[in-house]
Amino acid sequence: MELSRRQLGLLVGAAAASPLLTARPAPAAPTLLPPGHTWQLMWSPTATGDGMRAWETIEDDRADSHTSARPHIFPEGDNWRFTMHTVDRDTSTDRQRHEVTGNRTPSGFLQWKEGELWRVTYSMFIPATLKATTTFTHIFQTKKPGAGGAPITVTSLRRVNGAQTIEHKVFEPNILVGRTNLEPLHNQWIDIDYELKIGEGSSGAVRWVVRSGGATVVDATRTGVDTFLGDRVRPKWGIYRSLGDTSGSLQNCHLLLTGLKSYKAVPGSGGGSTRYEAENATISQGVVESNHAGHSGTGFVNSDNVAGCHTEWTVSGTAGAATLAVRYANGTTADRPATITVNGATVAAGRSFPGTGAWSTWATATLQITLNAGANTIRITGDTANGNPNLDYIEVTQ
Repeated sequence: MELSRRQLGLLVGAAAASPLLTARPAPAAPTLLPPGHTWQLMWSPTATGDGMRAWETIEDDRADSHTSARPHIFPEGDNWRFTMHTVDRDTSTDRQRHEVTGNRTPSGFLQWKEGELWRVTYSMFIPATLKATTTFTHIFQTKKPGAGGAPITVTSLRRVNGAQTIEHKVFEPNILVGRTNLEPLHNQWIDIDYELKIGEGSSGAVRWVVRSGGATVVDATRTGVDTFLGDRVRPKWGIYRSLGDTSGSLQNCHLLLTGLKSYKAVPGSGGGSTRYEAENATISQGVVESNHAGHSGTGFVNSDNVAGCHTEWTVSGTAGAATLAVRYANGTTADRPATITVNGATVAAGRSFPGTGAWSTWATATLQITLNAGANTIRITGDTANGNPNLDYIEVTQ
């Protein structure tokens, strides 16, 4: 495997976790994507190419409290940087706010509507100076457009029994989706995968996934919740925090974001085809990377060079035959055979994944499998010391 720039340059030691809140790898929850649907990429801005044109609105020191430090939100290389100073104030002077909202595209703003399923993925760097607090510190929200009004869902940095945590909630009536210790995630890039089924009453659903170094830290789902307010929903990123913290955690800080993408669930082109990205799977001995062109979604899985490394997906199906397509790249001249299992049973031993000519040249291997009704697990395990090929996605057709 090859180490990424983020792994080499930005990983530093993290503080030890509280034993009561130590995050353990969670079993993969099924995606909210229904059978026969796929994710259609709708928004994929870059800081270098789109800059601040990526957003629908920008809330940068809207109270003019610290004009000499403007801008507080700006592109910085491949990232967007949100800088917060202790002297910064929002128009409500008991809090601070530097946030961006929405998804701007060349054809206008994306409209997240009731009854739709949306997904956002991004990478985030939270330095140790951006701490959890005893009152609210939100770094991601979904809200209806317009001034005022409560969030619909929030990702927050919150102290729980004195320990720093990162959590996601359905804001009203205060339903926790997932939570884990924040300190082990400080000073390194982490990956977020978020799905939102927009529904009123009990017809909404949320899935929140946090990954660090290729390992899944949180994979939590809540269904039967209210995720709609007003005429549409839009995402928000940034730092929005109360000054009422009693832990002494407020200090100058910043937040970095990169690799943002928004997807909308649409019927699959093959009628019964559903795509499952490798970066959303459960990974053992491998990392998610995006440094080779041509991949789908936000990246691909680069396995360790070791026999036994594996990537496992949870897929939905109906009982009966199905076609499994595996998209992969092998930039070496050596075959990288793998064992493929479905629900723990081997369906292909030593399946060949020959060289594709370059790591940016992708190929597809197909085979016939049998699925159960409901959730199924599909695992690809490297057979040799070279590990698996780079895995982009699997696609299941019934």
